[in-house]
Amino acid sequence: MRAFLNVFLACALFLTAACSSAEQLAAAEREVERFHKAFDEGQFGEIYDKAADAFRKGATRQEFIAFMETVQRKLGKVEEAKRGNSNLNYSAGGTLVSLAYATTFANGKGTEQFGFAVSGKKAVLVGYNLNSKDLLLR
Repeated sequence: MRAFLNVFLACALFLTAACSSAEQLAAAEREVERFHKAFDEGQFGEIYDKAADAFRKGATRQEFIAFMETVQRKLGKVEEAKRGNSNLNYSAGGTLVSLAYATTFANGKGTEQFGFAVSGKKAVLVGYNLNSKDLLLR
C-alpha cells in the first residue's frame, strides 16, 4: 500500500508540474502576441512600460523606442511569427520562460528571442533580442 501511495504522489506531482509548465508557457506566448500587436501599432513605449524593472535597466525608454522605431522602419510590421525553441527555468525566485521565434516582417526576416518572468498566469518581459541580417542591410 505504501508503494502505491508513493507512486500515486509522484504521478500527482508530475501532472501538477506539467500543467503548471503548460500554463506558464501559454502565458509567455500570449505576451509575445501582445508584443507583436503593440509593435505593429507603434506602441513601443507601452511595451517598455509593461516590461520588468530588469528589462528597463538595460536601456532608457527613449533608447528602446528609438531602436524599435528603427526596426519597424527597416523591417516593417510582423507578418508571421513561428515559435521555435522554448525553455523553462525554475528557481527560488520564480520561473523564467525563454521563447525563440522565426519572424517574417513585411520587409525581411529575423529571429526573435523573448525572456519572460512568469508567476502564475502572468508573464512579464525581462529580455528581448532580434537577430536579422535584413535589419543590418537596409
